Amino acid sequence: MAEYEKTSYTAEEFDQTHYSYEDILSVISISEYTLIPDKKCLIIDDSAFTRLQVKKILYENKLFLIEDILEAEDGLEGFKKYKENLGKLDLVLCDVQMKNLDGLKFIKMVKDFEIKLEKEGNIYLGFLSKTVPIIIMTGTATKNEKFKGLEMGAKDFIFKPSREIMQEEFEREVVIRSKIHVILKRTQEKLFETSLKLKEASIIDPLTSVFNRRYMKEIFEREMSRFERKGGIISAMIIDLDDFKKINDTYGHPTGDKILVEFAERLKKVKRKYDYIVRYGGDEFLLILPETRTDGVSSIFQRIKTSLEIEPIEVGKSQIILKLSAGASFLPSPKTKSYDDLLKNADYALYEAKKSGKCCLKFFY
Repeated sequence: MAEYEKTSYTAEEFDQTHYSYEDILSVISISEYTLIPDKKCLIIDDSAFTRLQVKKILYENKLFLIEDILEAEDGLEGFKKYKENLGKLDLVLCDVQMKNLDGLKFIKMVKDFEIKLEKEGNIYLGFLSKTVPIIIMTGTATKNEKFKGLEMGAKDFIFKPSREIMQEEFEREVVIRSKIHVILKRTQEKLFETSLKLKEASIIDPLTSVFNRRYMKEIFEREMSRFERKGGIISAMIIDLDDFKKINDTYGHPTGDKILVEFAERLKKVKRKYDYIVRYGGDEFLLILPETRTDGVSSIFQRIKTSLEIEPIEVGKSQIILKLSAGASFLPSPKTKSYDDLLKNADYALYEAKKSGKCCLKFFY
């Protein structure tokens, strides 16, 4: 190929190019494709012969291990196996015309499933499903069925062997189209995983692995939106480790860091799944507690305090019993109208706890 000619293709462009299969293979980064154990392919076809034939092609061309190639006789069985293996599924090869539930109905079930995941807020599973390429296989489908399948979400189309389509051509179609779509799928996954890692790095405190202060505003905005829609209550409790400077001065900052990490782990054990922990300052932690009133906040504080008393943190041969002070505020209350008020009032309550002798919890309404 000339240097200025196109060197990458979508599956839809394959039928429009005059290049041979060898040309197309030459522009695919084969090094990106590796045979990964436990990465699965699903073949859905009511013909046992066709399933065996396709399975043989995939295995002999080293696209999938034989034990990772799943089979289903119709769309209903295929959809069940699709959901069961979603996290590991790299490819679906699906016949159009089948008994019980055909290929087009299978694709519709997959798309409805993705809509359901999106409504439930399951972004990760929804992404995994959308990236799994579905390639339609048929020996009799009309052009309308082909276009309908592609419009519904299939990524590609392969004609089975017939008078017009030779067996050799079918095999090469299966190999090239499967390979290109698996490479694209895995590339999308890598980009998504990188995006998640970058997102995590931007919102997680690197030392304690709880949320950082930068992400705090986003948490409050989400909880305030929920509060404005549904009402209820939001509590904020700021916890400060008493005399933490003495620990740093006595044992050194690396030991102080270890203590902060252990304290964050204790907080995680106490929190509920819908609570948030934020590293608010050096040795200050903010707990954002939806639907938690005075008695609930007091209970959480006491459980943390008791945990530190019963199980002191071990530093070398020494045991350190951490003491802590905390201040809490609530929304709504007469003096709390916004999340800025919530933080300011919790901070004031913490100041009162320190002033009154430390090792206690104070409230500000």
